[in-house]
Order: sequence, then structure tokens, then C-alpha cells
Amino acid sequence: MTYQYIEQAAQLQQVVEVCSRASVIAVDTEFARFDTYYPIVGLIQIYDGNQCYLIDPLAVTDLSPLKGLMSSPDTLKLFHACSEDIEVFQRCIEINPAPMFDTQIAAAALGTGFSMSYQRLVEHYMEITVPKEETRSDWLQRPLTISQMEYAALDVIYLFEVYNHQKTQLQQLDRAHWVVEDCEAMGTDIPTMVDPDEFYLKIKGISRFDRHQLNILKQLCAWRENLARKKDVPRNRVVDQKALFAIAKNDLFEKDALQAEAKMSHGQVRKYGNDIIAIANRARGQDEDECPALITKDRTPIDNSLLKKLKEAVESYALESSISPELLVKRRHLEALMKSSVLPPGLQGWRKEVVGDVLLDVLATHS
Repeated sequence: MTYQYIEQAAQLQQVVEVCSRASVIAVDTEFARFDTYYPIVGLIQIYDGNQCYLIDPLAVTDLSPLKGLMSSPDTLKLFHACSEDIEVFQRCIEINPAPMFDTQIAAAALGTGFSMSYQRLVEHYMEITVPKEETRSDWLQRPLTISQMEYAALDVIYLFEVYNHQKTQLQQLDRAHWVVEDCEAMGTDIPTMVDPDEFYLKIKGISRFDRHQLNILKQLCAWRENLARKKDVPRNRVVDQKALFAIAKNDLFEKDALQAEAKMSHGQVRKYGNDIIAIANRARGQDEDECPALITKDRTPIDNSLLKKLKEAVESYALESSISPELLVKRRHLEALMKSSVLPPGLQGWRKEVVGDVLLDVLATHS
């Protein structure tokens, strides 16, 4: 196995020029996330089918030349379980790679398995056991060991081979467009990319909050999110989510209450107490029509007999077609269908073709 270690800007430019001529490249990243908000990229691997490149982002700190390659419509980027890789590229070059092909999604579309690990996938298609010793390596150490570099190189070399197997099978089954559609939707809900003003909507248990409580929670969550990003520290290092919930719910606007009732640490209260109290007071004082709308929780009872029939229809198709049923439908999509009698967004596209209309028929005939 050969690979080229890239540690100079001129070398990176050459990699981009060579790989830009390829129609398909395999890509992977190795990163660390110790006490930071954002992932710290330690290595970027690219394989164009001929040469493997290991790009050292600690040596080549300007990775902007990768932007054109990672966004080129003429080069398909292969990944496995790509959500964290997308996060890395968002951090280091501020783009989502596209177009993409995720071998984990393809495995589910082919019925090979749902959420399959890379090791299992390589073993399935190539009958090769990928060593796991370096899975939890320190990718920020320098120099990297020979074992680390070989492990990283094989990640993309084998990925390319897995893709070739999957591509043939997908074309035979006419399912290639399934993977294309699902990969196009990747990266839309990455936590580090969520609008800070929308972060409060991720918190459970707020359906009973009034509009002023929601406004307090919204403002505090946005403040914490922006501060965590600015300081590049984990959210909970600023203040725990449970504490923000308690502050908004119980109008905790005194430092003693922040520590005693919201369970913030003494250090957190000392550093951020004044800011939190000022934000909460300001949010409480806004007119109600300036506050977020109430969160309405649908308490309509679920018709379990209908839900069972819908699940059986999905499982029947999945068994007949040798596909992972988890890829086809999520429970929340079935519940949304039952409540509206209209296919939700999660059951549109290729899913409408294969199970959507069947589910509508089940719904129509249920009494």
C-alpha cells in the first residue's frame, strides 16, 4: 500500500489539481473533540482510485484549495456515515461536500444492513478484516505513526472498492436514485450549524411553557450557543441545558437562585450570572406579541391498530425487496400520516414510489 503525505501548501494544490480530474474520490477525516465545541481536524484522506493522499491540516493550515474540489459537481465524493465529516468540512472550509455518496446509506438501500459500521461493510463486500487498533488514536499527535497512516489510508482505499460493489448492485435494482436523494438531504440538521435562535426548539418539555417563558428560554439558548461557538467550548461548559430550562420555567432572576435552584456551579454563576439575569429580565419584559408562538403538542391518541397495519405493510415490502425497513419509514412519519392523511415530507421522493402509495391505500381501507 502506498500513500502520499501532504504537509506543504504546494503539495495540496497538486492534490486538488489531480483529484479534480477524477469523476469519483473517496474521502474521510480523522478528528478530535476533547473540550471544544467544534471538531479539531487531524487528518484528511482522499483516494482517487490511483493514489491515496493523507493531508496534514496541522501543517497545511490553509485548506481553502479543497473548496473547489469538495463542491465540484463533476466529482462524486464518497463517504461512510458522513455526518461528522460534513461537520469537519463546515468547520475547516465552510462548505458541505457535494455531490456525495454515503456507503452506509447505500448498504441500507441494498438490504445489507442498517447503520452498518465501516468494518462490517468492508468485511461483507471484500472479506477483509479492518484493524480497529487505531480507531481511538490521538490524531493530533505528531508525528503520526506508520500504523495510524496505514489505517487512515485503508479507510479510503477500501471505501472506493465498497462503492464499486454497491454501485453495480444499486444499478441492477434501480435504487441508485434512492441514495442520491438521501445524500442530498445530509447536513441539514448538524448541531453546530443550527441557527442559535432556533436551538430552544430542540429542548423537550416546553409545550407547557407560556410565551414569555419560551422567550426567556429562546434568548438564553441563543446566548449560550453563540458564546460556545465564539469560545469554542462545549455548551455545558457555559451552562447546562437543565439550568436554562429551570431559569425560564421558574423565573430565576437572582444569583443565589441560579446556584441553588438551577444548579449552576459557583464558577458559572460568577462568570455568567450577570449576563443570564440581564437576558432573562429583558426577555421577560418584552411584549407578548414579540415572544415565540406557543409550542402545541399534539395529544391526539394514536390508533395502534392502524399503526400496526402500516408497519406490517412496510415490513412486508422490506422483506419482499430485501431492504432495511428502518430506511423506508420512521415511526414519526407514520404518525404524521395518520394525523393528516397526507404523506409527510419524510415519505416523499423515492419513498412515495415504493411505499407511500401503499401506505395511503392502507389508510383509506382502514375502518
